[in-house]
Amino acid sequence: MVRPSPRTSVLRRVLVVAGLGASLAAVLAVGSQLASCVDDPHLRSDGASLGGGACKAGPGELPAPDCESSSNDCVPEPGCAVDEGACGSMGTCMPLRDQKASKQKDLRIRRLNITAPDALSQEFIQRTVVTLNIDLDAKKCGEVGKGLFSWLLRVDREKNELVTGGAPPPKDPLGQGFCFARYDANGIGIEPATFPIAFEGNTFKTTEKKKLNVPVFLSDDLASSIVLPLTDVVVSGVTLSDEGNCVGSFQKAGLRADCTEDPSSCPKWRTAGALGGYMTLEEADAVIIRDLGRSLCVVLSKGSPGPGGKCNRGADGKIAFKGDYCSTTKSAQGCQDSVWLAATFAASGASIFDGAGVPGCSGASTRDGGADATADATPDSGADGATDAGTD
Repeated sequence: MVRPSPRTSVLRRVLVVAGLGASLAAVLAVGSQLASCVDDPHLRSDGASLGGGACKAGPGELPAPDCESSSNDCVPEPGCAVDEGACGSMGTCMPLRDQKASKQKDLRIRRLNITAPDALSQEFIQRTVVTLNIDLDAKKCGEVGKGLFSWLLRVDREKNELVTGGAPPPKDPLGQGFCFARYDANGIGIEPATFPIAFEGNTFKTTEKKKLNVPVFLSDDLASSIVLPLTDVVVSGVTLSDEGNCVGSFQKAGLRADCTEDPSSCPKWRTAGALGGYMTLEEADAVIIRDLGRSLCVVLSKGSPGPGGKCNRGADGKIAFKGDYCSTTKSAQGCQDSVWLAATFAASGASIFDGAGVPGCSGASTRDGGADATADATPDSGADGATDAGTD
């Protein structure tokens, strides 16, 4: 039997107190309070390295696409029975759809390892907010999550094009699949973004930076979404398998007998892609986490909310909290009006349908979409010039 590490035992006790059935927003609140007492598992190393090593990403940088911060202490533990006929082969990446014959490769992110900012990369948030909500509610597939957070990718090698964006919680993830979210979240436009890409072998990167508002759902209700307002998004070092079903791979030894995992010792997913972008604090302050009664800016600051649950402001009317990135200099130097987000990811083949008849994919509107209806929160569908291409 594999015994949990002291850190894992502490985390489990915290999860019992917080309640796995609690809303994502409530977990964020607990996570913010625990920021100083829960270890950050992301051991830092040179994020410019081409592969392997522990994960690191400074402001404006991306981590190595296949970086790994676990101890990689994998001891197989039998007991989790996976239906590979329904869920895909564990020998690859458990693709929910075989795309070998498809010119267009449709994928869903199965693991998103956030390396920055600190407020989102801490272990508690990664496990109970990000991973728990990306993992499907499908124990027969070796996943015991909620399946509320979906991020889709559509790769077209003939057009050298990537379409990517969020998706509302699916009704039938193993059958009908997913649709790109297209709706108005109380003033914030949610829709996928289209990027030109360049391939080198089976590895691609985006060649322009674009705006992308990514919804993270707390429930099946569209109005429950928290929007990540990302600007100058880059996707880089993404390696597709030969048949196009996988970005990264599945590691069977990462499954415990009850189909859970301990990613600090043996993660079940190996990543092979990286992404990043910045969030201005003003846009983050316009995103109100409904169940928490405070803005995304407050969560990123790990501080106490001011009037209206928003970030406190100085006498000059500007947000007092200082980010690690500047939207005008496009660097860590300067105005500190933004926060940089970076992550690595694994993805597998999935069915993406047109979304006809699905409110969250057909231009619906919400009265309470987790954001104030401010003009500066409207998505910018344009792109920076080719001089802003990639980070590789």
